[in-house]
Amino acid sequence: MASISPRELRALPAYSRVPIILLTTESDPEMKSKGRAAGATGWIVKPFQPEQLVAVVAKVLPA
Repeated sequence: MASISPRELRALPAYSRVPIILLTTESDPEMKSKGRAAGATGWIVKPFQPEQLVAVVAKVLPA
């Protein structure tokens, strides 16, 4: 599978409004800021509990 950055994904019209959740080992606030600047909607630090993923997905999806 090819890798694509959040910034590249946001540049595609079909994905400009799709929530992007980063699953990462990075917990540094500066890295989170860079992720948001690149277009990420949410951020989960691994390892995580399934409930955390569900909560973040619920938070970023429109009601």
